Amino acid sequence: MMNESMDDAGCCLLSVAWNVAPLAEGQHGSRRGDLRRTVVAVCRTAGHGARDWAARHGAGTETEYRPFLQLADVAYEIATLLLLVEDFLVPDLEREHRRWAEIEELTTRLTELAEWTAAFLLSGAPLRL
Repeated sequence: MMNESMDDAGCCLLSVAWNVAPLAEGQHGSRRGDLRRTVVAVCRTAGHGARDWAARHGAGTETEYRPFLQLADVAYEIATLLLLVEDFLVPDLEREHRRWAEIEELTTRLTELAEWTAAFLLSGAPLRL
């Protein structure tokens, strides 16, 4: 099934938040825990915002909901890479550095998309992404 509405995008974001939240509970003070809490907060806020927007405005256009789906995708990818960084059979420092570099790059993208979606929800008009 394709995600073809703002409501679908909101549900995707809330699903990511739901799945990441239990992993974020016990890791206070660590970069992993901080990133997971950020992912959860961003996904919950954007997810509820998208669903509220959909309730008031309808399905929306792809231009409107696509950044929300991208946000969910980036958040999910960060959460997955965080699992790979902390769970391995054979320690490999080079692999861990590569994954952390990718996580940090994705975190920058997460911030950009979170800012875009927040601005959209506040303004009500699509912005250039």
